[in-house]
Amino acid sequence: MLDFFKFNILITPYVIGFVYFFGAVVIPFIVIYYFKKIDLKMDIKKTKLYLFLLFLFAEVCWRIFCEFFMVYFKLLDAIK
Repeated sequence: MLDFFKFNILITPYVIGFVYFFGAVVIPFIVIYYFKKIDLKMDIKKTKLYLFLLFLFAEVCWRIFCEFFMVYFKLLDAIK
């Protein structure tokens, strides 16, 4: 417990895992919300294709963002 208050133990690497899963669940809803807000005049096949591509892009970007922080904290542990 004393290591926790002296910042010898980092909790952020564990929190990032939860943040990733929360974001991975919320991103589809955000994509659908903003896509409906734009109100494009396209047929249903194009709309589904664009939604799918936007969803994949958003999920990959979110994964890369979270992996960057995980690697950063692993490097920090390695140089200790």
